[in-house]
Amino acid sequence: MTVKNGDFIRIDYTESVDGQAIAATDKDVATEKGIFDEEIQYGPHLIVIGAGQLVKGFEEDLIGKEIGYSGKVEIPAEKAFGLRDPKKVEIVPLNRFKDKKPVVGMRVGVENKVGTVTRIIGRKVSVDYNHPLVDKTIVYEFKIVESVEDRLEKLKALIKTFSRMDLEAEIKDDVAVITVPWELSYYKEWLMIRRGLAEMIIQHLGLKEVDYVEKHTGERVTSQLISPPGKEPKEVEATEPTEPKSEDKTEA
Repeated sequence: MTVKNGDFIRIDYTESVDGQAIAATDKDVATEKGIFDEEIQYGPHLIVIGAGQLVKGFEEDLIGKEIGYSGKVEIPAEKAFGLRDPKKVEIVPLNRFKDKKPVVGMRVGVENKVGTVTRIIGRKVSVDYNHPLVDKTIVYEFKIVESVEDRLEKLKALIKTFSRMDLEAEIKDDVAVITVPWELSYYKEWLMIRRGLAEMIIQHLGLKEVDYVEKHTGERVTSQLISPPGKEPKEVEATEPTEPKSEDKTEA
């Protein structure tokens, strides 16, 4: 069987830039390369070909390959994270930040955009919104582990991939029914996750509808219950300009 557009496959890969590994799906490889992160869930990644989960060049290279194929591919910047766009660099007043002063190299959030601080002169901060890997050739060493064929298995795999949780799910008359612990309502990112997940399910599984069913068990609420695993670290946030104070700070 060869990989084609719309297929659900699982792949293992190591991503490298300038000879340095920056990401790996295999725990042992990540440990060996010195990039292990206890917050990451390791194991073959579910990829829906055509869904834009991978850089364009890598996705194109997978198409036509046999299940079980192992290989290595170099993706030029044009088909990876793009070429640098000078229009994506912005000067932000230092007093837009609070709580903690920005430093060169820090990732910051400004008006719902995430960028990197590249320069600080006086009270002006230069923020680059280009992807951190812009202009870089990306190298992938990979193996196509398996193809996922069963529709319910595809549904559960999508849920696991995009919510990073194992949730109860079933398919009834072309409707996906996903049972969700009510405690997730405390998790602010869940609203966006469930919307994006529903769109993926309808688009790539051909289902008519996605229903989320809230489950109550009577269990006492604890911090563990309302904190789903694998939450991403927050960037430093910038806010609207304020009156100058004795110290300018940033918000973590």
